[in-house]
Formats: sequence, structure tokens, C-alpha cells
Amino acid sequence: MTNLLNHFMEDGPGFLAEHGKNAPIKRAAKPEEIAEIVAFLASDRASFIVGSVVMDGGMSVSIG
Repeated sequence: MTNLLNHFMEDGPGFLAEHGKNAPIKRAAKPEEIAEIVAFLASDRASFIVGSVVMDGGMSVSIG
């Protein structure tokens, strides 16, 4: 939920909020949620992770 999309549309956060309603968890990610996962993946603690979906609000399990 940032202003990143404001370069392409009038209300980026509003668009993300509406898009998030389609996710199984019914909301978009907060910047701090993404930042924590990125920090973990960039750390040595994530050395065993090779490929995985870790932050999609459940979208990957709802497709099908």
C-alpha cells in the first residue's frame, strides 16, 4: 500500500486496496510486511530457500 502506482494512475493506494480485496486474505500487503520478507530472504538465514512463493496473500493457492 504505497504511492508507487501514482506514476501510472491517480490513486495508486486505492487501486492496490481494491486489488487486495481479491486475495484470499482480503487485503493488499503493507510495505513493512514486504520489507521483512525481503530482509529475511537477503539474510544468511534464508540460505536453504531455493524457490518459493512467500508473499502473495494466498493468490498462488487460490488459482485452479
